[in-house]
Formats: sequence, C-alpha cells, structure tokens
Amino acid sequence: MNRAMLAGLLALQVLIVGAVLAWNVRPPEQPDAFFDFNPDEITALQILTEDDTIDVHKVDDTWELGDGKPADSEKVTDVLDKLANASTGWPVATSASTAERFEVTEDSFQKRLTLYAGEDVVADAFFGTSPGYRKVHVSDVSGGPVFAVEFSNYELGSDNSSWLNKSLLRPEGALRRLVHDGEYVLNKVEDEWVAENGTELDKTIVDKVIGRFENLNVYTISDALLPSEPKALLTWTDDRGDTTLSLYHFEEEDDWVATSDRVDGQYGISTYIAKEMAMTLEELLPMTDESEEGEAAPVD
Repeated sequence: MNRAMLAGLLALQVLIVGAVLAWNVRPPEQPDAFFDFNPDEITALQILTEDDTIDVHKVDDTWELGDGKPADSEKVTDVLDKLANASTGWPVATSASTAERFEVTEDSFQKRLTLYAGEDVVADAFFGTSPGYRKVHVSDVSGGPVFAVEFSNYELGSDNSSWLNKSLLRPEGALRRLVHDGEYVLNKVEDEWVAENGTELDKTIVDKVIGRFENLNVYTISDALLPSEPKALLTWTDDRGDTTLSLYHFEEEDDWVATSDRVDGQYGISTYIAKEMAMTLEELLPMTDESEEGEAAPVD
C-alpha cells in the first residue's frame, strides 16, 4: 500500500473520529414545555382543590374573581407566564399506580387547573406532590405520563383570598382629606396634613397614619358576623371623590375587618395597621412632658 493511500485512510479516520466526538459533545436538547398555550389568549382559569373551586376570569384588561371582586392581575399574569414556560425532562412515571402515588389522577389530586381561551379548553391538568424545590408532579387529565415541571404548587392559590387584589380598598389617586367621625378632620395643605380646627398635631404620627391609608392592603376575604357598630368610621377624599371605610374590631380575637361603600364585601386587615388607622385625635397630639413621664408614645 503506497503512502498516498495510507495518508488518505488516515485522513478519513480523522474525519470519522471528529464526527463522532462532535456528535457526543453536541449541546443537549432543550426540555419541552409541558403546556402549549399563549398566555395572552387566556380568558379564564379554574382551580379545583379538595375543599374549594376558584374561578378567575378576564374582563376587558383586568381579572376578576367569580363573584366580581377584583383579582390580582399581576399574579394571574405571572402564573400564566410561568406555566407557559414550565419545562419538563423525561417522564418520571407512566404507570397508574405511580400516578396515584404522585396524586395526579382523577381520584387523587392536590389541584386541577383548567385554562380557557374563550369557550375552548387549552389546558387541563392535575397537580400533585413535589419531587423537590420549585417542582411539582403534573399529568394531563386525559391520562398519559407524569412529568416533574418547574413550578411551585403553592402558586396556584387554594382559595379566593389568595387571588384577591389586596390593594382594592386603597384611595384612588391622591389623598386630600381624611375624616375620622367624632375625632378629627385632616386636610392636606400643600405638602402637610393639618387639623381643620387648627389643633397642633404630631407630624410624624400623622404622616404614618396617612401612609397606612395610602398603602392599605387587606389579607383575606372575611365572612365574619360584624358587630353592630364600627370601631372607627373613616371618610376620605381622593381623585375619585368621597368614600367611607368602616373598621370593625373583634376584641376577643383582636381581629379587624373593614368594609367600604366603594367595594363590595368585607376584608381582614392586619391588627397593627388597623389600630393606627383607627387612632383618635388624642393619639395624634404631640407628646407632652406628662406623657413622657407616664405612658410611652402611641406610635413608635
């Protein structure tokens, strides 16, 4: 065998070895997304749990709960985006017994999510146990293999309160006037809040109280039987006009519930926030020498 032929064979071997190595070190395939839908086209979602059914639907450009209460549109959008991009690897189970153990069957599931685009169902899946951090077992309701997708089960809130727009009771736009019935009337003059009757107030305390209204968040939908009279009746003026907020106090549990003439329903408010919103005129006054020697100031 002459040298030219040997050189040709050697070159061919080099090409073959190079091709094999290139094939073995090629980039891994990107994992597929479990769901196949466009988040912008979703108009409603339904979540079934063992104890509840949560319905959230789109009205124009905002989201609402089934009873018309405003939903947290940012949360809904975030969840839909995460689901649309929730990637999978190989199936983690294919047998019925394993699917049952992972709680992704018709008879045993932690949550069932159904997504609608108009009248069309574009996704329908069971969510079950978690195999690890920020992962959950998922299977299509029609059957098939079980996958572990990149998603946290808790993000599919288990009750209406978890999907509620928590800022629904806040003033709309700038707050200009605040009236605590039987206690005080405050007006915003330039950049300072002043008492309408000229009483000198502690600016630091007043600003903190006003901030509680401007940044008000509720934490739950309440079905408690309300006391006959509110602890505080508060009326404010904002860009939309006048509205009245009623604060109810349950002394035994030290719980607070608020209602508004602008928004239907009743809502739980954190105790420390509600107490500051309900402060009396006396608690807004500057600290005196006598109060310094006696009780501590009402707001830290």
